[in-house]
Amino acid sequence: MRVLLAVACAVALTACQKPAEVPVSVAVAPAPAVVPVSVPAPSKAVGTVPTKALQYRSMLVREGQFVFGLDAPIAAMAGQIHQESGWRADVTAYDDGRGLAQFMDATAAMVSKAFPDLGAPDPYNPRWAIRALARYDSWLLARVHGKNECEKWGAALKGYNGGIGYVNRAEKQSSNPGLWFNVTEWINAGQGAKNFEYSRTYPHKVLFKHQPIYADWGRMVCDGVKP
Repeated sequence: MRVLLAVACAVALTACQKPAEVPVSVAVAPAPAVVPVSVPAPSKAVGTVPTKALQYRSMLVREGQFVFGLDAPIAAMAGQIHQESGWRADVTAYDDGRGLAQFMDATAAMVSKAFPDLGAPDPYNPRWAIRALARYDSWLLARVHGKNECEKWGAALKGYNGGIGYVNRAEKQSSNPGLWFNVTEWINAGQGAKNFEYSRTYPHKVLFKHQPIYADWGRMVCDGVKP
């Protein structure tokens, strides 16, 4: 009888233990798949391209090359979108900037009028936003000074964020309008202190902080420059 009881208890104990073993195998089995997911968190600090940006890469290359040619500064525009929206197509900022490229309503209307091929303003549409950003960047670059491409991009990006009028007035007051970084960028041509500082640092964030993340996407501007 004791033997039978012992066997019965052993069987019962084994049966009771089996459910406890299942979670162990479930927890262990996915482990290899979980590892890559945990990697991006620390690696973002050293410049990993956000996953959400990848879906727009080919679109940005295509539209950038249409406007700027095959040697388009894709990395600069990618850094710009990174700064503007973090690649969130549906985001609305506190100041009513909309979509990937954060176009304000008035600017979106102006860009659509200047470039009829864009059609009606549609800033939440990623394709419209990317096409409009490339065209507007080109438009701004044609209206600023700069002794080289890097300086012109600095002025143009300030215009994108703060308004081309402030840039043009600052250039008129500058002792050397061909130099944006460390010279003309410090001239406040009428902005409030907070807006001035944000728009002054905007080109730095785009070109020197975010652009290098996208170096593999296309040509960089200001490569190697440390303003």
